[in-house]
Amino acid sequence: MAELEPLTDLLETPKHPEKVEYIVDTRPLCQGMPFVLTDAAHPRLVLKHGGHFLVMDQSASVPNCNTLGFGYYRYDTRHLSRWELEVNEAPVSLLSSDTEKGYAGSFIYTNPQVGQLHQQQLTVRRSIVLDDYLWDGLEVENFSKEDLEIELKVKFYADFADMFEVRGLNRPRRGERMVPAASEDGKRIFLAYRGVDDELLETVIEISGLKPRSIADGVATFNLQLARRKPVSLEFCLLTRWGGHPVPAEGSKPGLAQAQQRADVKYHRWRAEGSLLQTDHEFLNLSLIRGFRDIYILRQPTPRGWGLAAGIPWYGAVFGRDSAITAGQLLPFHPQVAREALEVLAAYQGKADNDYREESAGKIMHEVRFGELARTGAIPHSPYYGSVDSTPLWLLLFCEYLKWTGDLDFAHNLWPSVEKALGWLDRACQDGGGYLTYRRVGEHGLENQGWKDSGDSVMHADGSLAKPPIAVCEAQGYLYAARLAVAEAAELMEQRSLAHKLRKEAADLKERFHKDFWLEEEKFVALALDGERKPAAVISSNPGHLLWTELLDSDKAQAVADRLMSSEMHSGWGIRTLSSQMVSFNPISYHNGTVWPHDNAIIGAGMRKIGNLDYMKRILNDLVEVSRHYPGFRLPELFSGFERVESEKPVDYPVSCSPQAWSAGSIFQLIQCCINFQPDAARQTLRIVDPALPDWLNRVTVRNLRLGSASMDLAVHNQGGSTYCQILHKSGPVRVIIESH
Repeated sequence: MAELEPLTDLLETPKHPEKVEYIVDTRPLCQGMPFVLTDAAHPRLVLKHGGHFLVMDQSASVPNCNTLGFGYYRYDTRHLSRWELEVNEAPVSLLSSDTEKGYAGSFIYTNPQVGQLHQQQLTVRRSIVLDDYLWDGLEVENFSKEDLEIELKVKFYADFADMFEVRGLNRPRRGERMVPAASEDGKRIFLAYRGVDDELLETVIEISGLKPRSIADGVATFNLQLARRKPVSLEFCLLTRWGGHPVPAEGSKPGLAQAQQRADVKYHRWRAEGSLLQTDHEFLNLSLIRGFRDIYILRQPTPRGWGLAAGIPWYGAVFGRDSAITAGQLLPFHPQVAREALEVLAAYQGKADNDYREESAGKIMHEVRFGELARTGAIPHSPYYGSVDSTPLWLLLFCEYLKWTGDLDFAHNLWPSVEKALGWLDRACQDGGGYLTYRRVGEHGLENQGWKDSGDSVMHADGSLAKPPIAVCEAQGYLYAARLAVAEAAELMEQRSLAHKLRKEAADLKERFHKDFWLEEEKFVALALDGERKPAAVISSNPGHLLWTELLDSDKAQAVADRLMSSEMHSGWGIRTLSSQMVSFNPISYHNGTVWPHDNAIIGAGMRKIGNLDYMKRILNDLVEVSRHYPGFRLPELFSGFERVESEKPVDYPVSCSPQAWSAGSIFQLIQCCINFQPDAARQTLRIVDPALPDWLNRVTVRNLRLGSASMDLAVHNQGGSTYCQILHKSGPVRVIIESH
């Protein structure tokens, strides 16, 4: 069995007093119901809050037995797999939808022509709020010239599928679904499943405002008497229970309006903790607003603290690599996100060797799951540690957080975890001949364990796959940067001998790396070294991360930068993951030709490090342009790598997550680069060195920027072909130095 804490440890709530006598449902899953196989590129509407999220199709419905992950989830379990509205046996027609808040949505429907009911005689106004519960409120209004009687049906179903099942994993054995039950008064519906671990999972649907005429076979039917222009309302409240425990205590349940107000207050309170960014560019502003909202809803609770879910729908769980990168992208503008990520990843830091989970002492996890498959040990995600780079990225985040906050008490508390992480890096490098390498140990683990973790993402020039143990180039860059950053932090912690050791190890790594990874004929860096130390001599985006970590000498760094911005790598919408000239290139391959916003943002940050401001500005322009073509100006996880001349907008990748954490943080990272903060909270100093805005961006204002205990407002603006920075206000102990060369 997997060693997972029960999630009810977070709740501290009594068991629900109502006992339901369930009968096992022996019918096959979805028996008698149509199997909906929809287009793989079908758009989704997503709402999320805490450990719950709702994924709907474009009509804001959850179609039955779909293959695209639509449903209502809690902790990797689909608690509702069908939720559809019908009027007089016909689906309602969506007129408008708004899910901009991220945790709430509003929708307007009308009716089609059905029998004697003429089309567009009714409006159905629908409000959904996802707080501690899922609230779904309906207001039906009659705009015809006479009173009407209609039949409204709400169709529901819950398969209680584990997310890995939803993603296509075939299970040899499932638990027992229960026949839906209803309370005697018809105001509550109970859907349940008992897992193979004997855990009882429930979805409770509470109805208020109007009693259903009947509840049978997954359908709640209502008779509505609609006087002209006199709306009729009803509300549904959905809550989830595990082992009889609701989320949260059911006695605290508000109504829909109160839930909306409470959810808004929670968001604005969180948002007020961070900085306010404002520019003179409308589309950029909208993308920044979207980014903040997405980071907020992607915050993910675990029994050991809050982290960041990587993306919806497939990755609604805390990931080590994604949390560390995203928190760093947002760090100057909302440091609390970084603090939470550091703490939760330290809490799940590896303690002992476990081949099944690929765990080792000091190693930072890849991801943690809480669904039935993880609870029973059928998959190793309890948590799973198959990531070669989560550990150095966590160390980099720790050091950067210390630079911005100067919080030595926090640093002292986490320092034992820092030392354990360094210990794992030392042992891993000994096994890898001085490099960070990976090799899948368990049969359920990942073949590739860098950020490009699909099975075909590391290859040689002839297309053959690299054999392990594999040393991907960017992981060596993270290792190099982490050693230098921790050395600086160690001096603050008065551990000078450790600082000296780390700097020597970093210098040795840099010298060795240039000999082993540099492809002289290509004037580029190998994607990786395989198990025989043979370079994977393909042109990929991975070496762009080395610009950010400053592992390359200046001449080599510039050669890599030029190649990345050439037409074989740059599609016109952004830098591809793999050159279009490579044998393995495919513009719709997950890691072998697509464009990833976060990959581009890290490369853009590297362009700033090597002083190539034009390339940095172009990458920012790319991402802002891409965001204009997506609903709500939300950058997707990735998009296809077709040439821009082939399409007027980026071509979607079929199953891209949206929202996605490090995509939401990408533009924040590039805004950081444009301003070029150099924080040193320990010395109460903030340097801003050579700020540089693109020509199309005239002004960026940052308010409530924090350094240690101080705060300030500043403006960066273009004037006469140059960029200037002005401090508008500051309070607390801080010295701001603006350097322009």
